[in-house]
Amino acid sequence: MEIADLAAKAVRSLSKQSGRNMKRRKTAPPISPHMIKHMVSDNGKFEVGYAMREVMPDDVLAKDYWVAGHGMGHKMEGVHDPITARAMWIGCPGSGGIVMCAIDCIGLTGADVDGVRERLVSFSRRSDCRSINISATHTHGGFDTLGYWGKLPRTGKDKDYMELLFSSICEIVNEAYDNRTTGDLYLGTVHVPDAQYDKREPIVLHDTLTRFRFVPDDGSTETWFLNFAAHPNTLGGDNRMCSADYPYYLRERINASKPVNVLFAIGAIGAVDPGDYCDDVYERTRIEGERLGDAALSIDNDRKLEARITELRQPFYIPADNGVLAFLASLNVMTSKRYPYDKGDLGLAMKTELTYLKIGDQRVLLLPGESFPETVYGGYASADVSATGQPANINPRPLCEIAGDDDLLVFGNTNDMTGYVVPPNDFVLHPTQPYLSTARDRFNNRHYHETNSLGYYAQEAIADTFAAMMERIREDESPAK
Repeated sequence: MEIADLAAKAVRSLSKQSGRNMKRRKTAPPISPHMIKHMVSDNGKFEVGYAMREVMPDDVLAKDYWVAGHGMGHKMEGVHDPITARAMWIGCPGSGGIVMCAIDCIGLTGADVDGVRERLVSFSRRSDCRSINISATHTHGGFDTLGYWGKLPRTGKDKDYMELLFSSICEIVNEAYDNRTTGDLYLGTVHVPDAQYDKREPIVLHDTLTRFRFVPDDGSTETWFLNFAAHPNTLGGDNRMCSADYPYYLRERINASKPVNVLFAIGAIGAVDPGDYCDDVYERTRIEGERLGDAALSIDNDRKLEARITELRQPFYIPADNGVLAFLASLNVMTSKRYPYDKGDLGLAMKTELTYLKIGDQRVLLLPGESFPETVYGGYASADVSATGQPANINPRPLCEIAGDDDLLVFGNTNDMTGYVVPPNDFVLHPTQPYLSTARDRFNNRHYHETNSLGYYAQEAIADTFAAMMERIREDESPAK
């Protein structure tokens, strides 16, 4: 038996014991359906505000900071471009509003997001804020904000940097609200087919770049919130420079043409990389960002959205079968919300959340982690080509089908980083080193993504939760109501 086999067996055993011990001490509390919140403008206008901070420590080159996203123990050696945090208040005058943040980082755990929300309780009261949402751009060139890209078994998160990040988020949330002004919100889209590459079968690409564009009545600076599905990992595993990756160039390209407040969020990016333009990683990163920036500037199909917002946030549990991640959580390498659970191999679950928004008539789903595009849009592998030989019908319904809306907009890696969400009929683990080593399927294709997922049941938990949410939304929207 290989050492890695023994390590995987030991980690799984320790994690199962942790689940049993936890079950003796506590139970997973039941989660009730949350309330649907409606915001309707009293003057037919939206209120939007914006604020931004650079989140760069003064000692970035004097202290050990770890680059997150590729390998462990990669010390940051310089700064290519700064990390920023951006916030947008979107409100309906007289009826409250929501906050959307876009942070240049690999991700934040739900526990850390809740910690930020707790700091903002007084803000929520004064602003009548119905929802605070934090979306990570998922740059693979930023600081380790999760914990497992340092030198294990110590966390890779730096306490002082995390405080700088959290306090910066709180500052920009308050400032965005204070900066709000009235105006109109528009939605536009454009296809950018050459800016993505799906490196894993089945090939499912959603090549739509979506733009929310706020135009203030007073003629001040517009605010754009952009969404596109491509991994900000263009700089590659050899990179040791601090960088926001291609979102940096995207924002710079737009601002070179016109002054705009720009926020960016990813879509369903599981196994979806940026376009493969050339071998030079910095040039490739620049091209990706500028191509998307030009695409955003080219949008000519804007339509005005009615000034109303619906919000439904729903916490839920995902069975956590990844013994490696569970073990790291038990060592406090990362912050987490773990509970005993009856379903799954380890008897553990992570508490996470989904948030449904309807801004005007546009449905938006805020998703934890990195969903494979077929889990959102469909296009599952059939039995003859799937990694497991199992048919597509063992998979949950795609999220667009559940919503009854092919134009459902998803923001991935939002309010929690739960890893990859892989379709069950494509889910393959290493036979003796599950979640520790990359597996090969029956076609000899690599299955890395499963090692960084919570497990087989992740998509099922998300789909079931969303289906229940949509039932309530449809009841709420029915003419009888």
